Amino acid sequence: MLTEAKTLRVDGYAPIADYAVIGDGRTAALVATDGAIDWLCLPDLDSVSVFAALLDAERGGSFSLCPEPAFSVERRYEPGTNVLETTFTTAEGVVRVSDAMLLPAVGLAPFRELVRQVEWVAGRVPMRWRVAPRFDYGRREASLAMRSGVPVAASGSLALAVCTWEAGLPSCEQTCISGRFELAEGQCALLVLAVRTRSRW
Repeated sequence: MLTEAKTLRVDGYAPIADYAVIGDGRTAALVATDGAIDWLCLPDLDSVSVFAALLDAERGGSFSLCPEPAFSVERRYEPGTNVLETTFTTAEGVVRVSDAMLLPAVGLAPFRELVRQVEWVAGRVPMRWRVAPRFDYGRREASLAMRSGVPVAASGSLALAVCTWEAGLPSCEQTCISGRFELAEGQCALLVLAVRTRSRW
């Protein structure tokens, strides 16, 4: 039986057991079974949060990515890695989402990258995503704007760019960046959060 994503949450909160962690050795994100990243501090683990819906579902902020219709979920870590693989199955199709935080090939770069890859598996699955940053545990306003065609959320010393490929046309609103898409056979989509200190943009 397929389960609506909202039934996994109570008053907007997912059970703590529903979270899996991804990280790059410098910070870490918590990903719920319904595809929402509800916790992420940037640029480091002891920095203030960008997504904190884990603590405040209404004002904490999150990065959601899931099918629009009802779905069931299976997930695992790719063997020997910190790459989280989530398979969403709907009545009309299947997609696989791989979540990871990347490290540069050499040394430790000053930026952070969170990557979400969506792969077509079968049928058709309309997808939706929404990036709602709430800097400093929701206490600081984010400035959202398009820069050279790329949506960017900035607050204080941090700037977070939302880069997408085959993931629909991003819509930059007052409090969030969002989009919708559907993959055809053999296609994949990519969403990347690229974060640097504002002085480096």
